[in-house]
Amino acid sequence: MPCITNVSVQKNNKKRCNIFVDNQFYCALNLETVVKNQLKSGLEIDKEQLENIVFENQKQEALIKAADYISKNLKTKKEVKDYLVKKGYTEQVAWYCVDKLKEYQYIDDKHYSKRYIESVNKRQGRRLTEYKLMMKGVKKDDIESAYIETPVDEKENAKLVAQKYLKNKEITKENIAKAYRYLIGKGFSYEDTTFALREFNEE
Repeated sequence: MPCITNVSVQKNNKKRCNIFVDNQFYCALNLETVVKNQLKSGLEIDKEQLENIVFENQKQEALIKAADYISKNLKTKKEVKDYLVKKGYTEQVAWYCVDKLKEYQYIDDKHYSKRYIESVNKRQGRRLTEYKLMMKGVKKDDIESAYIETPVDEKENAKLVAQKYLKNKEITKENIAKAYRYLIGKGFSYEDTTFALREFNEE
């Protein structure tokens, strides 16, 4: 059975306590909940009972914090979940908040992807955009759906990036080779990169 090994009042918030279970940080709870449930060092407690105590204590507070977090700008489900866990909430509570915010249509990974694509498509290629979105936890299906609803001309965008990169540079084989590597690094395909640099090669 899990054992509470330490209960310590937070330095920056005397009304909250850090709870350690089996010598590992478990979560943060308000002081009132700790006292009410007599949580203290050395107490053996059923895992499900502890999870219920934490869940009921944290869910409303976490939901408010999550709503404030996404009010500043759009976030993905993973970003909200990671933010709440970093703030000391359990994964169970974090996913509860994500599901609620998704239900209220405050979180929508496909919509996030569409907005992200619109903001970066003239600076980077699809491969890099997809990679960055997946690092934010967006599923491949949501990214593909976003691209269907947000048509992007990769060849023309690659051409714009190439023109900007080569502006004020002498058109030499060396600089074109550097531009080629630059566009590939920006996530454009070999085909689109070749197309973008065709006119410079002709020069």
